[in-house]
Amino acid sequence: MFTLTLVLSFSSNYCSDYFSYGAYSKALPSPSGPTINDEGLTVEKVVSGLTFPTSMTFVGDNDILVTEKNTGQVMRILDGQIQSSPLIDLSVATKIERGLLGIAASKHPDGKTSVFLSYTESGNEQDGSDVRENVDPLGNRLYRYDYVDGQLVNPVLLLDLTAIPNNINRTDHNGGKLLIGPDNNIYMIIGEVGGHRTQAQNIANGPAPNGLGGVLRITQDGQVVENESIFGSELPLSIYYAMGIRNSFGIDFDPLTGNLWDTENGPTSGDEINLVFPGFNSGWSLIQGFSDDDLLGNGASSSDLVIFGSGKYAEPKFAWHIPIGPTALKFLNSDKLGKDYENNLFVGDINNGNLYRFTLNEARDDIVINDTYVGDVTPLVDKRVDNTVESIPIIFGQGFGGITDIQIGPDGYMYVLSFTGDLYKILPASQSTIPKSQSSLQSSVVPEDSILVTINGISGENSYSPNPINVKSGDTITWYNADTVSHTATSGSDTDPNEGQLFDSDAILSKQAYSLKFDNEGVYNYYCIYHPSMVGEIIVE
Repeated sequence: MFTLTLVLSFSSNYCSDYFSYGAYSKALPSPSGPTINDEGLTVEKVVSGLTFPTSMTFVGDNDILVTEKNTGQVMRILDGQIQSSPLIDLSVATKIERGLLGIAASKHPDGKTSVFLSYTESGNEQDGSDVRENVDPLGNRLYRYDYVDGQLVNPVLLLDLTAIPNNINRTDHNGGKLLIGPDNNIYMIIGEVGGHRTQAQNIANGPAPNGLGGVLRITQDGQVVENESIFGSELPLSIYYAMGIRNSFGIDFDPLTGNLWDTENGPTSGDEINLVFPGFNSGWSLIQGFSDDDLLGNGASSSDLVIFGSGKYAEPKFAWHIPIGPTALKFLNSDKLGKDYENNLFVGDINNGNLYRFTLNEARDDIVINDTYVGDVTPLVDKRVDNTVESIPIIFGQGFGGITDIQIGPDGYMYVLSFTGDLYKILPASQSTIPKSQSSLQSSVVPEDSILVTINGISGENSYSPNPINVKSGDTITWYNADTVSHTATSGSDTDPNEGQLFDSDAILSKQAYSLKFDNEGVYNYYCIYHPSMVGEIIVE
């Protein structure tokens, strides 16, 4: 047994990619609660009151362990009740996407249970000291614990990866999702941690890979998987299962084939779903989305990528040109929601609080849009969402708030975790004891005494109506989102260092509104941080 310590320090020429605060604006739950686009299914709330939960795992019937990003606590939900004391309270760095990020449990033949946790460990044993005092974290670390009598004990450090960004102003892209594979090994996905640019990010003249920007695979004892060299036999190449990944919050194995799939976040476009085979190179930082679309504007092709061992580039299986912030990814290995949904692929997002459904082809190596979808699927034949309306047929549910995890319980039902602290269960309406909500979202969310601005969609200066809008000092403006995805009304422009300082709506869900009173005269420019091409102007007299 040994520990793989992969923290390397180096300097390199930083190649910046677009960085927007919009990546961290999260959808709130619908006021009327989540809904499923199937009259035969409903949503029940299991618990509320978690603090920014990030991941969960079942350790038994009605027994769930949940990680909280900023508290560093692992909470237990037993029989629908959050237990009063955490299983463990870890010291975590918390800025932006740092924190307690991933959890996975493994039950052994002898009855013992191991629990694996990935988190950004605080540099001084104080939560959030990187925010308050600029204390550098110790690293992005993977630990194994024994789960004994409701406690996590006997920590063993398995992986130690740098948490220091290459760009000091960024603390994003730490990934951290964990998964126990069919081979009983542990898989961890990690992003490029604040803009690292190594050969693992396909920079040919960059530093050697340092364990970032990929799917890592090790044994449960922290060892290199024997006789399974994919990219190379030396550390850290020997623990990469895939590379060229910008950032991800979702991985799962297909229960029928054992193939690994992931979600990947693009910068301003190019969110992806990928089939992750051994040696998969996702293309970042040269390619995002489909290579022919050249979303990064650099003309790169697969021949420009850095290839180690048996590495190989593959196109995504699905992509969004309109950013949604995909997060959790899960296969429904159950028929409890109906045979039509069994072994379908489900994906959550953070921007809209939507849950998406995908079907696979017969070989289960690609996504296929078939006759089980409702709506106009013709625009989705190319596996791209080019505008907000195109996504309607693949939306399975909405209103969850920003989704951070999806799991299938021992009961066969789907559980959806929201960053707002809520855990939901999707089940047949006939099995629910809670009456299904008949409420619907109406434009009554707009106060009668306010001046209406309609958010039409992504169309430059025509995104808002009216635009510009002239009001008097003391008037209240209400933005009503008539589009199918979330938008924001944020002061400044996307290149303004003071963006959002005057006002920031956060995510305005579809068919929801945001109101703000303007007391001071002046001209106020605003835009959507998800879609910076949307530009509006307010003139207060």
